[in-house]
Amino acid sequence: MGWRRAACCALAAPLLLAGCASDKVAGLHRRTAAAQLPPTAPACAFSLGGIDDQRDAQSLGQMGRTHIDGAGFDGWFRSGIASIPGYTRDAGAPAIRVTVLKAYVHGLVTLKSANLVVRVQFPPEGSGATTTTKTYRGFDDSMNWSTSESEIQEAFNTALDSLTAQIGTDLKKRCKG
Repeated sequence: MGWRRAACCALAAPLLLAGCASDKVAGLHRRTAAAQLPPTAPACAFSLGGIDDQRDAQSLGQMGRTHIDGAGFDGWFRSGIASIPGYTRDAGAPAIRVTVLKAYVHGLVTLKSANLVVRVQFPPEGSGATTTTKTYRGFDDSMNWSTSESEIQEAFNTALDSLTAQIGTDLKKRCKG
């Protein structure tokens, strides 16, 4: 009887947590303190030439009964890119162009995965050089405790921090080269 009770408890836990879930997460908001790269070297100045959103759908996914609305995604994402050290609005700075390919969250029982996939086009690094393009994936794979709005928001913020740290690291390398 003991193993049956344990099995029932293991199966019931996700169902109990689902009772705390939101029906809808209405858009994304940037937290006030974004993760920054360690200040080991001066930041590479860059501007944002544009963001092209090529996602198939504006929705950011579904976790159980919770629909994650994509409202506010553009501003949230632009603010994340602008948080990369070296960002400037100076038109004379080299401009990167970002294409958003995917942005979604999905879950499996008690796990969740928030994902951002982008392609970044970097300007040529010197005379005669060509434009460089690189694809990045920012993600957060973590426990899904309650499918609450704050939990989903935190997962997307963590995925964005992961993404911007990777882009910032490559921008720094370009300044050194």
